[in-house]
Amino acid sequence: MFRYIIGVTLIAAAIMLIRRLADGRMLKRHQYALWLLIPLYMLISPFLKISVPVADEISSLIPAAFENAVYDNTYIDDVVPFAELEKDDLPEVLFEQGEVQEQAEDTEVLSNNAASVRTVKKHVNIGAVLNGIYVSVTAAAVIALTVYNAGFIIFCRRKSTYLGTDPKSGLKVYAISHRGVPFLLFNGIYVDPEPSRTSEYAICHEACHFKHGDFVWVILRHLVLALNWYNPVIWAAFILSGRDCELACDEEVVSVYGKDHAETYAEALVMQMQRKSEFYRFTMTTGMRSGYKSMRRRIVSIKHPAKKSFKAIAMSLAALIVISGFAVLEPKAAESDQSIIDELVNEAVIEAPVKREAPFDYEIRKPAVSQVSSYEKDITFFRDDNAVKAKMLLPEGSGPFKTVVMRGELGSTYYEYQTIADALKENGYAVLFVKNTHESEIIRRSGGSGVKTVADVYFEQVLDHFAVIDEMRYIPEIDMDNIYLWGHDLGGVISLYTGVERQDEIKGMVIVQPYLNENQALKFSEDPELMVRLYEILPDCTVPTAILEPENSPLSASKRATESMPDGRIVLFEGSLSKFDRFTFNNIDLKTLSALKDM
Repeated sequence: MFRYIIGVTLIAAAIMLIRRLADGRMLKRHQYALWLLIPLYMLISPFLKISVPVADEISSLIPAAFENAVYDNTYIDDVVPFAELEKDDLPEVLFEQGEVQEQAEDTEVLSNNAASVRTVKKHVNIGAVLNGIYVSVTAAAVIALTVYNAGFIIFCRRKSTYLGTDPKSGLKVYAISHRGVPFLLFNGIYVDPEPSRTSEYAICHEACHFKHGDFVWVILRHLVLALNWYNPVIWAAFILSGRDCELACDEEVVSVYGKDHAETYAEALVMQMQRKSEFYRFTMTTGMRSGYKSMRRRIVSIKHPAKKSFKAIAMSLAALIVISGFAVLEPKAAESDQSIIDELVNEAVIEAPVKREAPFDYEIRKPAVSQVSSYEKDITFFRDDNAVKAKMLLPEGSGPFKTVVMRGELGSTYYEYQTIADALKENGYAVLFVKNTHESEIIRRSGGSGVKTVADVYFEQVLDHFAVIDEMRYIPEIDMDNIYLWGHDLGGVISLYTGVERQDEIKGMVIVQPYLNENQALKFSEDPELMVRLYEILPDCTVPTAILEPENSPLSASKRATESMPDGRIVLFEGSLSKFDRFTFNNIDLKTLSALKDM
């Protein structure tokens, strides 16, 4: 979140600076178009992140997100034998934290007889509080704007009188008694009931607003402000972009009538300025009126129109592209004292890399973790040199948490299962959604020789799942004594294979409509005779397993699977679920929670 705030502020400030430097060297409509970069950045910033390694001092200026908690100290829990480490061998910061800890009444102490170095962390959920405030205020602002403008539209429809259609623009013209006239509301022009107070320039001005699409941009401008209400730079951008909207429209009116009418058009603007000014009402309209300072700037712009300069446009766009590039950077700090502590912890937990023996022949190492928000992390696990992408959701609290490892069907994304993941998170479970490896990546791993059998695909996915379970111990929020597997379709089959082989490390499985058939098998090596079929190994799985199926689906394959398992059962849910309707999970979240609680 903080990275986004800095990014949108940087872009808005850059537009303001370019706007000032290019004044008179760029047409006003081009100047007005620059503001579209702000909503564009808001749209793509959650999906576009470029990680760059930088010094820790620079990284601290642009953090990836608000941290979920503030910790009084760092903990290393029962992993580094105290007898094997001397005080001089450990980072000084560790013992400084220990000395602070000894003075606290609610923490454990370092003892000469202790078997490990141990401290306790204090949790302050600042991120959740700030996030709650932001969501509440933003929702209130959007609702208030919506209600206010709905009332204004009703007022205009009830109090206005239809005058006719403007022959030049084809827009309908209405008369209404309102201090804001003339103004454009969607595709209607509203003017003063007194004809002497409305010139043809006023109607042309509002028609030019419609031509520029300002009836849409004014809504977008208010939405940007509502989503960034806390940012004073965005407030300034909101005001300046409104002024540029009017300058661009003035430029268009002069272009329509010709330069000979510039003086009379300026006089028409002055007549509007002479009316009593009023506080900005936040209506989704575009108008001709403005205050004294803005009107003076508009008249000067009419008398001295800007010149079209391709050089100024090119330089402005180049500068904004460079600045936008900085706005999507996600700094990655270099190693510090904390990384030394992490290294000691990781070496004590498991030596890396670790190489498993055949048929599960692979190496693992510490995963790469990126903090996305206070409750979300992007994690990259590694099997040999192959990256296995995952997204982690964390519930409120300090952890470690019971963790559900999720896999979807082939080609699915996390967002298709987000409803289920959110339900698990809200009920105290951490969720680790593992992305399936694409078939093209499996072909690349085999040297581009191609995939000969479905078993090759299964085998690679299962090994990836094995590596994830191996490396989850590096993540302190995960309770390794309470791991559950959740899978849908192909992900269900992969989870079943994994659960059978790693059943000593998991507490249970929830499998949704698994893709089961007689021919499913894993090929463990190049030897085609070394095969393991799923139905043949399920009887050896003692892990509690619930297979969720829709009421109207054929249950023969799932019944055969659960009946062969010592602790397997089928759970039916209402509605239907198929690979062609992946976004409809009727009560799957409730069925999943119920099944997990029974395990």
